[in-house]
Amino acid sequence: MKRFFLFPLLALMVVYLTSCAGSNSNTPQANVQTNGTAVTLQTGDAANDQIAKFEVTISSIILTGANGTSNTGNLLSAPAEVEFSHEAGAFEPLSLAHVPPGTYTGATVTISNPEVVAIVGGVPTKLTATLSSATVNVTFTPNITVGSSPMFLNFDLNLASSVTISGTTATIAPSFKVSTSTVAPENNEDDHDGEFDDAHGSVTAINAPNFTIQTRTTSITFATDSNTRFEGGLTQLSDVKVGDLVEVDSVTESNGTTELATKVEREADHDGEEVEGLISALDNPLSKLTIVHQVDSMNSSTPPVTVDVGVTSSTVFSIRFDRFDFPSAPFFDATHIGKGQRIEVDASSSSTPLVAARVKLREQALMGTVAMSPAPTSSGFTLNVSSTSAFATLSGATTVKVIFVPGADMQTTPTAGATIRVRGLVFFDGTNYTMVAVRGDDNE
Repeated sequence: MKRFFLFPLLALMVVYLTSCAGSNSNTPQANVQTNGTAVTLQTGDAANDQIAKFEVTISSIILTGANGTSNTGNLLSAPAEVEFSHEAGAFEPLSLAHVPPGTYTGATVTISNPEVVAIVGGVPTKLTATLSSATVNVTFTPNITVGSSPMFLNFDLNLASSVTISGTTATIAPSFKVSTSTVAPENNEDDHDGEFDDAHGSVTAINAPNFTIQTRTTSITFATDSNTRFEGGLTQLSDVKVGDLVEVDSVTESNGTTELATKVEREADHDGEEVEGLISALDNPLSKLTIVHQVDSMNSSTPPVTVDVGVTSSTVFSIRFDRFDFPSAPFFDATHIGKGQRIEVDASSSSTPLVAARVKLREQALMGTVAMSPAPTSSGFTLNVSSTSAFATLSGATTVKVIFVPGADMQTTPTAGATIRVRGLVFFDGTNYTMVAVRGDDNE
């Protein structure tokens, strides 16, 4: 059974990054090569449980050569804003580069414009964020060798050790761990080696059997075939219109360069909006909720800290069970929804406040210690989360029952007293929280 991630990896394709307002004007200019091995750069995060949102602009990545290999130029064609909190335990694409074959010992990453949102006194608060340095030197351990085959270069931010919070200020010294992978067989791809889910963006071009979308950072072209599923009022590619907001799942074909769409869902037309984040407030009975903003389809240079959302009797509630079958999953609807859950809101209009046409429960990561009782097993345990974490502060819950689905990616064995990070869907029954988890690891 395949593992389920909300933000797995983007397969190899030609991409470019949208320039972000306020980026560092002294950033090295891109020196993107057209020759060399195709290398997809990706970002991920080892979570800091106090932080609800952490975003920076990455302007430059330069690899350091060794043993006769020259340094590369800037591998990014333009600066890109990356929000790391929602990436905990999963990788998302940053750019496709062409890197000369050789040996590389590290990378120099240029960053700017940090944005940190934490829950202070129960209130989502944008902290005053300061970078210790605009340049991050990353050492590859071991050295990385680029050959002739397409590969992935995964930059995993250790957010827990990268941000120090004191009151309403945050000092940022980013720390990255970098790994590589090659394209996996198509039926066994994961977020780090060829599989990509939940690409959200606006359709910019259609050239059957292909179509192109613009995400918040990247232009992506997808191929379709007879097995591609169309949802959200779509039955075939000809139903898709330029300007539609869509969500796409895809896999990388064996050639390492073709991104094949397995599912295309229309979320709204060109007048709509999509926003994701943690629920920070809601009324009962449900007619309005507020989320801590993480990402959205508008790509504003000045995003809000929170977003208010209206809920009506026509609002549809859904769960993203893309990669596993869990028929006994708890409920998620207008009466089974709680603060601290991570959701996506799809609205048919971008008017303020948004009115939700659809609310989707999305994956999130929780950190904590494995409870002594009941004794942990391979199928689940009780997670004790920190009372200072964003989740506990919002929800009021410091214990979460964790259930692992069949085929979950267990990077570590849950033992009583151990610190662990779990990723999955969090449900609320009106009293207690339960996570249906698809990954467990040690947050390294």
